[in-house]
Amino acid sequence: MDVRATLEARRRERDEAESRRYRPRRGGRYDPDHDRSTSPEAPGPRVFSEAIRRAKFPAQFRQPANLTKYSGDTNPELWLADYRLACQLGGADDDLLIIRNLPLHLADTARAWLEHLPDRMIHDWADLVKIFVGNFQGTYVRPGNSWDLRSCRQKPDESLRDFIRRFSKQCTEFPNITDSDVIGAFISGTTCKELVHELGRKTHTSTSQLLDIATNFASGEEAVGAIFSDGAAKEKQKAEAAEASGSCDPKKKKKGRKEKQG
Repeated sequence: MDVRATLEARRRERDEAESRRYRPRRGGRYDPDHDRSTSPEAPGPRVFSEAIRRAKFPAQFRQPANLTKYSGDTNPELWLADYRLACQLGGADDDLLIIRNLPLHLADTARAWLEHLPDRMIHDWADLVKIFVGNFQGTYVRPGNSWDLRSCRQKPDESLRDFIRRFSKQCTEFPNITDSDVIGAFISGTTCKELVHELGRKTHTSTSQLLDIATNFASGEEAVGAIFSDGAAKEKQKAEAAEASGSCDPKKKKKGRKEKQG
């Protein structure tokens, strides 16, 4: 009895295995109800979960057009936030899809890094941020500090206005620097003693006040220079005209020859 039961169980197993195979219909077509084959693996980096690699793209999805591919040179957390927002504006409302789309916006080195991560480490946006920021946190170029700003000094042949423009631009590269550090760096960097004296007459507490005063001072300096240089030019023109008219006077020419003969 036990042998019969065993043989019957084996027969049922064979029948079930056979039923799971493809069974062609008439005409050679296959019946999808009997198709139990394993589906092909979803495309994409294996570090992504299966759900991410199978996320569907919306019909109207638009790829971010003006987003620079990430290479590791900028703040990874800020870049990811910009990338996510750009995808959402393009019609993607699913983080899984946004993650799946990420490799298209990575430069060569960052793309290679993602490809070689262990399988199925990233399942959601939080996983991506943790792994992405953790890897590139030490590679991007960080903002400078007050010591870097103090190296910005006015050149010998540089006008005050040009120095103010260059100094202001460099200030934007140091978002965490304090106003007092900016003021100190500007005063130590300029070669205009009159402006330093003007700034020392009263205390300034903000960068905007400092730059307003410096810009107004530069405008006044340029106006004074233009007026006096114009006057000097006119005097020079008069002298040259007088000399030219004297050389054309016959009496003065004759007098000049006698003086040379004498």
